[in-house]
Amino acid sequence: MAIQLELYQLKNLLRDMAKLGVAEYIKSQSPSKDLISQREAYRLFQEARVKDWRKRGLITPVRMGATKNSKLQYSRLELESLNYSENYINH
Repeated sequence: MAIQLELYQLKNLLRDMAKLGVAEYIKSQSPSKDLISQREAYRLFQEARVKDWRKRGLITPVRMGATKNSKLQYSRLELESLNYSENYINH
């Protein structure tokens, strides 16, 4: 099965992969800069989508403390990867 892409689709795919490469580099150099709050994740990627990804086990938040009410943070890289993946699958 061959996959056919228009030139603009290939351009957008390469641009998005370059962005993910930068995000991966930032995470490897400074892991704390990769983490964003749950509120920020909801704002950037839509609350329903983040909750769905979490429910399906595609992302796992990190609790920033020992108590149940401690702040949850997500990896920006994981969220962006899922966002780009969904965009390319659904379009």
